[in-house]
Amino acid sequence: MNRAKTCMTQMSAEKGFKVFGEQAVEALMKEFVQLDDMGTFRPLDAHGLSTEQRKTALRLINLIKEKGDKSLKGWTCVDGRPQREYINKEDASSPTVSNEAFMLCLIAAAHEGRDVATADVRGAYLHAEMDEFVVVKLQGKIVEILCERNPSYKKFVVQEKGGATLYMQLLKALYGCIKSALLWYELFSGTLIEMGFVLNPYDNCVANKTIEGQQCTIAWWVDDNFMSHMQPRVLTKVIEDIEEKFGKMSVTRGDKHVFWV
Repeated sequence: MNRAKTCMTQMSAEKGFKVFGEQAVEALMKEFVQLDDMGTFRPLDAHGLSTEQRKTALRLINLIKEKGDKSLKGWTCVDGRPQREYINKEDASSPTVSNEAFMLCLIAAAHEGRDVATADVRGAYLHAEMDEFVVVKLQGKIVEILCERNPSYKKFVVQEKGGATLYMQLLKALYGCIKSALLWYELFSGTLIEMGFVLNPYDNCVANKTIEGQQCTIAWWVDDNFMSHMQPRVLTKVIEDIEEKFGKMSVTRGDKHVFWV
């Protein structure tokens, strides 16, 4: 693979608006559509917040990425750095599959001739709910774009030093929050356990279940999944069961896969 061709040019939304104009606005609008549809935010009355809550509200970061094919993608995350002051790293760290465990999964699948699939859960973090009250804020032109998507937000907009400002409660584990990865891990691993899988005691990002007398294995790195079973139809059913919970995934079947660990 030529890595240079897979790189994306990334810039702030404000710069993207200047460089790409309406194309950048449309890209960010698509991002807000997903966030809004997933119930990521709840607008807040700024006058109902304490001075401290407004002062410590986390900033939403909006980016524009230019892909190799020149198309644009909007991306929104949270500047969660202030959370480091009151959330210990030990309380927020999330496991990911180790290289050693992943290689063993590959070896077992190859040795036994299993059918293999890789699958990506789209918008994974947004499926997990925040476990605390988190206030975020938007300022500037981004507020206008979000209100265009959802006019019900307009009545919550206030004018502050940075211009039009919108305070919102963060309801979902948006990327950038210190605990987002852990909240997603707990949701996904818990879902697999409900499906009858058992987490490997030596690597909690590997899960196994005996189906029709043969082992089904799932190993995952955040939202990317490696799955294997001797019977393709069994693997298809497992994928469908996961999709019932998290929506349609991007799935690859066959002998060639791309999986980052």
